[in-house]
Amino acid sequence: MSQIINIYNLSKSFSVSNNNLVIFKNLSITLELGAIVSIIGPSGTGKSTFLNILGLLDREYLGEYEYKNKNTKKLTKSELNYTRGSSIGFVHQFFHLIPELNVIENVMLPYLINTNKSDGYLLAKNLLELFGLKDRITFKPIKLSGGEQQRVAIARSLINDPDLLLADEMTGNLDEYTANEIFSFFLNYVKKNNKTLIYATHNNEYANKADSVFKFSNLSLNKIK
Repeated sequence: MSQIINIYNLSKSFSVSNNNLVIFKNLSITLELGAIVSIIGPSGTGKSTFLNILGLLDREYLGEYEYKNKNTKKLTKSELNYTRGSSIGFVHQFFHLIPELNVIENVMLPYLINTNKSDGYLLAKNLLELFGLKDRITFKPIKLSGGEQQRVAIARSLINDPDLLLADEMTGNLDEYTANEIFSFFLNYVKKNNKTLIYATHNNEYANKADSVFKFSNLSLNKIK
C-alpha cells in the first residue's frame, strides 16, 4: 500500500504578545493510503491546527510535510491550490454552506472551481441521492435541518473524489441520534471507497472506530491504538 502522508519533526508555534506559544513540536507520522485515523485530546492542544497543516491551509511551520511524495513547502501557489482543491476534502463542525446557493449548487461549487468539465450537476445529484437528499436539491440551506446541512457539507467534500478527507468535530453541532447516523454513514462511505480519513473528535466512541487513534498531549502526538 502506498504512503499518502509523511511528516518529519513538525513543529508549530504562534507569536502572542511578543511571546512564542508552542502548539506542538517534533511530530513525525506516516500514513498509508486508505488509513482511517482519529485524533483526540483536550481543546487547545493542536488538533485543528494539525488538520489545517495536513489540508495545506497552513504552511507556517517547521519540519517537513510530504503529501503523496511531494514536499508541500516546495509547491507553487497554483500547485498548492490545485492539490488542495482536487485531492483533499474538508468537513467541519460548522457547515459553511453558502446561503445564497441552493443545495446542489453548494455541492457543485468545488467541482466548478477545480475543473472545466460539464458533468458537475450529475455528480452532485448522484451524491445527494446517495445521502438521502434527492428531494432537497433546490432548497436553500436555511430550509434544511442541521443533519441535512451536514450531509450537504459532506457531499460537497466528496465532489472532487479526494484521496484525503479531513473532518474536524464534524458532528459537534448535531443531536446524538443524528450525529450517530451521519458518522456511521460517512465512515462506511470512506471504507467502501478506500479513502484516507483523519478526523478530530471529543467522542471516544467515534474515536475508537478508527484503525488508529492518536492523542495530543504535552506538545506531542502519541499513538494509543
